[in-house]
Amino acid sequence: MKNTFLSSFAILLFTITFSFTSCEKDEQEVNPDQNSNQTEITPDTKITGKAGGFTNEKVYRYYQGGSSSLHTYRTQSGTGSAIGRREGIAFTIPTSASSSGVDRNKYNFLWFLLHPQQKDFILTTSSSEFWNLRRQGWKNVTYKYILIQKGSGNGAKKLYRFYDTKNSDHLFTKNYTEGVNAGLKYEGTVGWVF
Repeated sequence: MKNTFLSSFAILLFTITFSFTSCEKDEQEVNPDQNSNQTEITPDTKITGKAGGFTNEKVYRYYQGGSSSLHTYRTQSGTGSAIGRREGIAFTIPTSASSSGVDRNKYNFLWFLLHPQQKDFILTTSSSEFWNLRRQGWKNVTYKYILIQKGSGNGAKKLYRFYDTKNSDHLFTKNYTEGVNAGLKYEGTVGWVF
């Protein structure tokens, strides 16, 4: 009787654990080193050609907990980094393979940067912040032109930037209350996303 109970308990525990840790995989996971053969997009990159239009891509947020928590972000096509457990879709943004046809009055380019020891992850539209972080050894994990709206319109929502001073971790969210309730320092709005 005791062995039957233990076997049943073990099966139940395995089932519960598996159901909580499994994730729907609708695309291949990509880490930054797997994209090393792709062209890195920097503020100075000029890839021109026929504008093929924009593709809307989901940006997934990942979280690695523990004493040095970390949020990372990755697009469907592999720009960014996927470290930790996927939390879900953070936002959707337009991307392009070319800078041609991008209305710079409407959009900023958005760069994805990973700390050299994987302690932080930054999304920025500032070329000066981009180059400052690169000089400090941050890895550019931007492989497409990622666009972010400069203003509202078409149902876009603000993308807020928060900083966790305890763990040196940035959080990017459409939900202002999420950052405030977590006790994070508000750093501003990055742009407008879907």
